Amino acid sequence: MNAPFPNRTTNARLAALLAFAVVLSTTAAAPTVARASGTAPPSAAVARALSVPIAPPPLATERIYFAVTDRYANGDPTNDRAGTAGNRYANGFDPTDPAWFHGGDLVGLRGGCTDPQTGLQRIKNLGFTGLWLTPPFGQRWVQGESAAYHGYWITDFTTVDRHLGTEADFAALVTCAHSIGMRVYLDIVVNHTADVTTLSPGGSFVEPSTSPYHACDGSTFDLSVYTSWAVFPCLNASSFPYVATIPTGMTRAPSWLNDVTVYHNRGDISWGACSDTCYEQGDFFGLDDLFTEQPRVVNGLAAVYASWITRFHVDGFRIDTAKHVDRAFFGRFMPQIIVAAKAAGIKSFQAFGEDYEKDENVLAQFSRTRGLPNVLDFPLQDAMTHLAGSATGALAVADRLESDDLFQNPSGTPYVPVTFLGNHDMGRAALMVAAQSSSRGATLAARVLLATDMLLLLRGTPVVMYGDEFGLMGSGGDAAARQDLFATHVSAWQNEERVDAPAIGSGSSFADTRNPIGLRIARLNALRASYPVFAVGTTIVRYARKGVIVLSRIDSASHREYLEAFNAGSSPAMVQVASVTPSSNWSSLLGGSSARSTAAGVVSLRIPAIGSVVLRSARHLSGKAPKRVAIAVAEDTFNPLYVATATVAGTDPGTVTFAVKHATGTWTRLATDPSSPYRGYLDPARFARNERVSLVAIFRSTAGTIRVSRVVGLTVRPLG
Repeated sequence: MNAPFPNRTTNARLAALLAFAVVLSTTAAAPTVARASGTAPPSAAVARALSVPIAPPPLATERIYFAVTDRYANGDPTNDRAGTAGNRYANGFDPTDPAWFHGGDLVGLRGGCTDPQTGLQRIKNLGFTGLWLTPPFGQRWVQGESAAYHGYWITDFTTVDRHLGTEADFAALVTCAHSIGMRVYLDIVVNHTADVTTLSPGGSFVEPSTSPYHACDGSTFDLSVYTSWAVFPCLNASSFPYVATIPTGMTRAPSWLNDVTVYHNRGDISWGACSDTCYEQGDFFGLDDLFTEQPRVVNGLAAVYASWITRFHVDGFRIDTAKHVDRAFFGRFMPQIIVAAKAAGIKSFQAFGEDYEKDENVLAQFSRTRGLPNVLDFPLQDAMTHLAGSATGALAVADRLESDDLFQNPSGTPYVPVTFLGNHDMGRAALMVAAQSSSRGATLAARVLLATDMLLLLRGTPVVMYGDEFGLMGSGGDAAARQDLFATHVSAWQNEERVDAPAIGSGSSFADTRNPIGLRIARLNALRASYPVFAVGTTIVRYARKGVIVLSRIDSASHREYLEAFNAGSSPAMVQVASVTPSSNWSSLLGGSSARSTAAGVVSLRIPAIGSVVLRSARHLSGKAPKRVAIAVAEDTFNPLYVATATVAGTDPGTVTFAVKHATGTWTRLATDPSSPYRGYLDPARFARNERVSLVAIFRSTAGTIRVSRVVGLTVRPLG
């Protein structure tokens, strides 16, 4: 399925498998730019070594529950006002207004720990293995007509905000989570602090080309010159485009944050009319933008966040506003974090970043060139909610899944995006689905359940936002999506629509233990736990048309094929799809009934209206190696990259490793693609200009048999 990607042509094998299911418009691929090479292919031993599957990161098998701590449960009312008397402008507390602190805290989030009703055990019993909580750090409590209940206005990166409790409370939460087999993911901010510094006269972003940076000796300099990071100029505080001042009594911790030269001081991001430099160096809605190009800033942030790993043994980070730091930042920050984690005994520390970006070509830069292992999958979020709500757009889901190869890198580690349906910024999952549909009542509930099925059964690490299990919908994004789970004093929330449940009134959401959304989440999490294929299995698109999508999931450990089918239409769908398991019985794991594939591997499916079907084959995969593997290399249409494609003459759903060799040296991995269509990307920036290299495709069958393509040569030149 390649409609948006003219150069990513589906290989002949997949095209044949799909031919009887759906005919899609395609565009010819870009001209081949590689030629046959005189270089010898890798030896059998080298080819086998390069194609050995790399274990997916632990994040792949996680199922994460995301909580806004202030809105989850109020376990200690004595900290509601953070020990500060006065009105809400003094302490930030006003439980009647969505924009202020409401009293939720770390004690409430932990609850009775193993108590299935009040403790963290409740979340564990829903099937979640990880807890992501909003930043717990010390805040500037009030800015304008809002408070920092969300955690993103940090002034003290070293300790817990008094509204949420103490460091002992945080330690107890992490200890509890670990004791019941859950990991803890800490939401961190590296782009900015709270709005503390005043800029005079203040205003919109000023480009460095208009007002360059000045060193202490008065000379101007270009930041791009200092990419080696060996030395960084002394900065003249008086030479920034705006005069920066920290008001008396307004301090930040650690102390180095009180030097105005560790901020860009260039004014607010000009949304809608902003350069890349503006996005990276401008103040995010007025929040003080850290000068992350400086070694002292990177090292300082790494040290303070490493201390949370050392002191509390958190298991990973969700990184806020990842788009807005400079492009070299994560390559310098993350290695220090990984070293600290290993020293603390955490060998599988994970991190994923946020970039509200729907273009996978842009998101792929984080894992390919920017040093951040994973990002939140906004493109898939958009595609899933459109499909579930509007009964159209199956092809968009298919295209997103098939573009995963853009994110693969030479490590060979499988790509594991973090997936979701809604969040605390854009709005809740139910609202995202409802926005695409006029449905309400039982029909909307069915559509939200369908979206939930896709979230928890498609590839990636699923995140469910707190309260979604109770059918919370909300009325918008930001503050309108951050309802209390404990009895709320916000009158509008007491009367808000919920999915398949009455308005909460003066009660607590925790009393709703039978909401169909929560019951489905628990069931799907159990299914995902019982069958690892839904977490780590490879994905092959079999059918995608209008409101119906069917996928194969390949379990390389058990050598079995599974079929997932989702129908957003208001009528049952009858489709025939290809499989790689001929003459097999298929048992139902979710929805629908059993089936049987023909001798050619065709399976007839009946998918209920606004419903899902999951089938498991009785027979094992044959593991038969293909007769031939071919490789071609062309310029990518949407990125300044070369794309290598492999065509496999066979039906076994194995993996393809693309390898590259310089004129001198050994064969090294370029990328491994676990499923067709097989693609790997070569970045010219990693090679010398006009360098001649050789490339090869190595197919590894599900039984471990190796087939190697011919070798092609490529003269690498800059693209784009």
